[in-house]
Amino acid sequence: MVKNQNSITVLNDIVDTLKLQFYPNHNLTIDEIKKFNDFVDGFVILKSKAMEIKNPDNQKRYIKTDIDGTKFNVMATSQSNFNVVLQNGDFSIGLLKIGKHYNPIIKVEFRAEFLLRNGYKIAIDLVKDCINNLIEKYLIKVSEIHLAKDIQGYEFNTFDFHRIKTLSKTKTIFHNDISSEFYFGNRFTGFSIGKGDELLRIYNKTTEINQKKEKAFIQVLSWNYKDNFNPKRNVWRIEFQLRRERLKELMQGSGLYEDMTNVINSIGNLWAYCVSRFVHKDLTVQEVHEQITQVKKLKNGTFKYLSPETLRQRFRNAEPSHVWDSIQSFNNKIEPKLQRAKDISKPEVEYVKNAYKAVLSTFIKLKRGAFDSNELSKILHEADKECREKHSLTLVDKARMNTLDYMVKANAFYNHSGIIEQYFYDFKKDFVNNIKDTFAILENEASTLTTFEKFNKKLYRV
Repeated sequence: MVKNQNSITVLNDIVDTLKLQFYPNHNLTIDEIKKFNDFVDGFVILKSKAMEIKNPDNQKRYIKTDIDGTKFNVMATSQSNFNVVLQNGDFSIGLLKIGKHYNPIIKVEFRAEFLLRNGYKIAIDLVKDCINNLIEKYLIKVSEIHLAKDIQGYEFNTFDFHRIKTLSKTKTIFHNDISSEFYFGNRFTGFSIGKGDELLRIYNKTTEINQKKEKAFIQVLSWNYKDNFNPKRNVWRIEFQLRRERLKELMQGSGLYEDMTNVINSIGNLWAYCVSRFVHKDLTVQEVHEQITQVKKLKNGTFKYLSPETLRQRFRNAEPSHVWDSIQSFNNKIEPKLQRAKDISKPEVEYVKNAYKAVLSTFIKLKRGAFDSNELSKILHEADKECREKHSLTLVDKARMNTLDYMVKANAFYNHSGIIEQYFYDFKKDFVNNIKDTFAILENEASTLTTFEKFNKKLYRV
């Protein structure tokens, strides 16, 4: 079984990739906006000069510049949606002029060597010091982050792909967008499982370094400092990739996890989330073979077909492997995993229509095909009475209270997501005004002073 292998040596815990987006603060003055846009215009002029350079390699088409002493190359080509890109050996900066739409105006991509050499916290501070020369008021969100461990003591093989349990609904071999296995010649070098928003990669880092010498910095800056590093053995990397679409679904008491401060302060929580989403199971070679073939060879030489449910149950009951047991901590700490928050769906008239259709359908089934509007009204009145007795609220006010719960969650979601949904703010404004109008006259028996107090406990959070 997997657990009979040698003990696992963990060489490091690192943030291998980090991409940040900077949004302008809503309180920027006209002068502050003009100052930033003037900076961008200046770099765009340099970009136009770089575009005149003739070279088939775009990485050699640039004009040198600096930001408060930090040197950059202004590139002839730029990223989608950004006016200009500046880059050096540590990080790249995409710049976009501030306009009427609330878009990220700065995109920063960190080099892995820069993150490793300085540590991710110092690296972020160095970047912020540079950005502060261009603009000082901004909100930072994480668009992508990779967390990784390098280990020795276990040699992954193609069967390990089938030992990974994931909550992802799709898990297909040889499908580049979902899952894939990597080979160098006929030699297995790793695999990936998942999609871009939430993805696991396991690959032979030693082989990668042999192929790409520029990747050897990890050995110089990290592995060589470990007393238990064995240069004669393969190093395997276990790497999790999280993008913003997944990060903004993760939540704890401090808010959604696309916000950079929350992410950086909770790297251990993110790691715990990842190792619970993808689990390497303790299955023998024979059990994995049976998972793949769905057939078991019996002692008498005959074969038995294994049902999908039998295989699922076996996989479900298998314990995590000793490999996974050894990687539960990040920087020697085991943190609680984060919870996923459901997206906030936009209220639509179509939902009301569908709900009404469902009520009629259920009622007519109850009446065996007959329809009596008076009896339907009677049922609705009974439901209202039950709601009053249980919640001290009418059905209408209970629906309003549910909408208030929606508003609180939606408000937190959109404030942290950086995506401005105009319909939501119009919805919020109209909703609050309607609630206030409802209680302008307290003689209305349907809405009492008690419900008014309940509503106001939540209204202040909207």
